[in-house]
Amino acid sequence: MKKRCYNVFMAVILGACVLTGCQETPQVSADQDVLHARSALESEVDAVAAEGAGTNGAEQSGTYDAVVGTEENGIWICAEISAVPQTIPQLTLRERDDWDGELLKALLDSESGRVEDVTAEYLAQREKELSEMDEEDIPSEWPRFGDDSLLMFSDGQKEASFARNSCASYDDKALKEECTAIYKTAPEIDVTENGECDSAKFSVSHAEAVLLEKLAVLNIEEISIFQVYYYELGATAFYELRFTPSYEKVGVASEFGSISIGEVHPDGMAWVTENGVAMLRLEDFCGRITEQSEEGTVLTFSQVTDILGKYLENNTLCGVSQAKLTHAELVYYPVFRDPDLILTPVWHIYTPLKQGLESAESGDAAWNAVFEKAAATNIYLDAVTGKLIEAE
Repeated sequence: MKKRCYNVFMAVILGACVLTGCQETPQVSADQDVLHARSALESEVDAVAAEGAGTNGAEQSGTYDAVVGTEENGIWICAEISAVPQTIPQLTLRERDDWDGELLKALLDSESGRVEDVTAEYLAQREKELSEMDEEDIPSEWPRFGDDSLLMFSDGQKEASFARNSCASYDDKALKEECTAIYKTAPEIDVTENGECDSAKFSVSHAEAVLLEKLAVLNIEEISIFQVYYYELGATAFYELRFTPSYEKVGVASEFGSISIGEVHPDGMAWVTENGVAMLRLEDFCGRITEQSEEGTVLTFSQVTDILGKYLENNTLCGVSQAKLTHAELVYYPVFRDPDLILTPVWHIYTPLKQGLESAESGDAAWNAVFEKAAATNIYLDAVTGKLIEAE
């Protein structure tokens, strides 16, 4: 993708409760191990979440098109709601403990057989580059998912690496050079937004199959693709696929307006030609499941909208009722608590930031109001408890 878009997090300000006089000990709730007095809003959300316990309502699907809240402070959701499981667990991940040189050789898939370990060479070059940088230009270091390991192999034509036992990369130099040669000059077709190009040299499904065959070497059997671009010029054509991990057909969240230092967002990117993968990047992507919580009952979408109504009524959420939120899906929301990466199931209600910005730039009054008010257009709601995880 040639143009990256970011925005600023919307601050979600919760009201404070002052306890005075002689009264009963208040109920408490935990937020990242911090206990605080349970608010009336939390109790109302809990009551809505409890209404569907033990039902099969979460399996509903269809189209939702209505304003939640009021015209003055509301959220217009106009989205297809896919069927979701009745229950789902929270997942805890750590770095891989089974990656070794033999697996990296399999990922490299050398045709010449002349494979060399170039890890030391890479580290020496990296150290030289850092030593030549001005101090203010040296990248900051912060806690990352995984350990400090690095292993890199090359046969002169291909290169593959494992980093931190949670990241992987692969380059086919000849194919990558062909793709790079047209990347900035070829028309960029947004397949996700506009659909597949009829004149394309090969299909998206073929590209996905080629990518999954490569990922199978790492025992990755499913992914959640969220963005596809197609590039073609002359005899060269390739797809850029952006994707996240997926567990039992529930993908990890991919839409974030901005990212703070220390956050971890598993992300994959690949350039795929008709004949093979030209480039592959898996960042914080390859964790292993070390713990799986007891499965919780997934909120029905009716419960989700009822809970959103509570947050809007309380002014915890600010909305613009004339701006459509076009997506609603069940995903995993990643939170890094070193050394664990915690994946919490959430309902994600949003319009992609790119689309919102384009609407505002075209003069859409509703979307201009969204950015003026810093209204919520990217909402993550705990899919079991209804807690507001993030809104921006």
